[in-house]
Amino acid sequence: MLKPRELSLLLLACFLLTACANMPTGPSMMALPGSGKSFDKFHNDDNQCRQFAHERVNKTSADNVSEYGNQQRYDTSYVQCMYAQGHRVPVYGQFTDAPGDNSNLNKNIPPPPPGKPPPPPK
Repeated sequence: MLKPRELSLLLLACFLLTACANMPTGPSMMALPGSGKSFDKFHNDDNQCRQFAHERVNKTSADNVSEYGNQQRYDTSYVQCMYAQGHRVPVYGQFTDAPGDNSNLNKNIPPPPPGKPPPPPK
């Protein structure tokens, strides 16, 4: 049987291990050096942005956020920081069928109402 002091230390250790398990260890995406940036500059900025992201997640991890949510916050902070430093980061967007194909842009626009258009305002 554990003594109350031993039990409280065991519970504290379990709590600390659980809290650390939710903290990301690094970004889950790759950033590349920006144009004209040396590898040393990239390496220094990477370290600075990892620290920045870690601090941002650390401030909000008390909100009982999931490990996935913490990783998303970390990645977002890291990408924002690296982009601000002038490095290349992942960009999210849509792919189109062909370059310069704008036919998808007009699919949801309804036709104009029938009749004569109103006169311009004076």
